[in-house]
Amino acid sequence: MSAGLAVLVGLLACGNSDNADMDPDREPMQTVEDFTLVQSLKGDRSWRLVSEVAVYTEGDSLLLISDVDLTFFEEDIPTTILKGDSGRVELQTGLMRIWGDVNAETDDGRYLETQEIVWDNEMEIFHTDCLVVMTIPDSAGETVLSGRGVDLDTGLGAVEGVDIEEDFTAVYSGDLELE
Repeated sequence: MSAGLAVLVGLLACGNSDNADMDPDREPMQTVEDFTLVQSLKGDRSWRLVSEVAVYTEGDSLLLISDVDLTFFEEDIPTTILKGDSGRVELQTGLMRIWGDVNAETDDGRYLETQEIVWDNEMEIFHTDCLVVMTIPDSAGETVLSGRGVDLDTGLGAVEGVDIEEDFTAVYSGDLELE
């Protein structure tokens, strides 16, 4: 496969659901409307997942969700809200993949947009190889970062410094004080 074709396949794959997951012949299957799943630590919520519809397949411990709303908490106070059209939770591995017009906003005004993002519950990070646009406000303006591929913590901060893997762009709008 040529490098150009590999890039095109990668671009087209971002945000596309895996149709095999929705196979109606998969058994046994349970469907729950107005689904909520909460993880807590020492009595305080870590995160809450709310979905309009959840389909659980017992054999592979897989949860397919629609109209996703994932809220992260610190000291039981909501700090980050992530929303997406659809998702898939692998209950055994703790990986949660959310796709389709994904956006997230923090209590300090950070805002992220992408087509697909993965939450790794064990490592407590978000990861995506898709195009990401992130807005970071400060006291004098805001910085808009865009690029492909990023790892972030639950506050949409960089895990180890800002690291957008490719096609990085940064635009700052605000007052710059030059001395």
